[in-house]
Amino acid sequence: MKIVTSGLTFLDIDAYAGCVAYAELLNLQSEDAIAFSSATINESVTQTIRSWDVPFSTNYVPKDDDTFILIDVSEPDFLEKHVVIDRVEEVIDHHVGYEQFWDEKIGAKANLEFIGAACTQVYESWVKAGRFNEMSETSARLLVSGILDNTLNFKAGVTTDRDREAYEELLKLAHLPADWPALYFEECEASILSDLEHALINDTKVMNFKNLHVEKIAFGQMVIWDGKRVINEYRDMLTMTMNTQATDWFVNVVSISDGQSFLIASGDDVEVWAKKILDVSFENRLAHTDRLWLRKEIVKQDLLT
Repeated sequence: MKIVTSGLTFLDIDAYAGCVAYAELLNLQSEDAIAFSSATINESVTQTIRSWDVPFSTNYVPKDDDTFILIDVSEPDFLEKHVVIDRVEEVIDHHVGYEQFWDEKIGAKANLEFIGAACTQVYESWVKAGRFNEMSETSARLLVSGILDNTLNFKAGVTTDRDREAYEELLKLAHLPADWPALYFEECEASILSDLEHALINDTKVMNFKNLHVEKIAFGQMVIWDGKRVINEYRDMLTMTMNTQATDWFVNVVSISDGQSFLIASGDDVEVWAKKILDVSFENRLAHTDRLWLRKEIVKQDLLT
């Protein structure tokens, strides 16, 4: 059995959609495959999406002869807990930093490149296999949503023409309402604000950075429509929540409506790091950017600085 899976801490729509669609492609190619994760599914997988008939398993226990395909993850410390690294046979990820690690293990089956969404890479796998017109409506809808979310409705700096092309082609199979982007992001925000503490914890990763003079920080992110509202009304809650996660932490509140990120730092070390790599100024541990930043873009910026 091929287990198509993703990361350990949480599962967002890009990973969820990519796993489901890639497992479907493998099954069409006469491979025995399932989409599986034991991680918490976060708020980017909305209740509307969860109401679709999605073939996704949360309780499968991999067997000794199963192999693994990773979607939207490549850092070895962040893999689904059931993954055996020596039995990983393919990696599809739009994060960078571990190209050499996977190239040495699986060679050409490692597809790591910095674009908007892993869902775009999965779409391209369908096209390369010559099976795109056989994709189910459900997989097309999922991939559309993953691209929307990870490109921030095509406003994120990481967005490429490949993401735009994949989105337009997938729309032809998805049969979604014309206002799906607005419906999707509004539902995401409502879900996040209904339980902000839980949502932030579910989108927090413990990470290390080249330019940061502490060993690791908890890096939280939330993608919402109105970031100013969240900062004004919920900043104390954000701070208290992150203090329960780590001594050193950083929060990126991605505000789609006004095209900027609001950044909160736990202390001097994290603040100095963010100033250095993002060229921002903090006041009372709060800064804002002149564009949208995603966590994966900040990771890349740290590597390049």
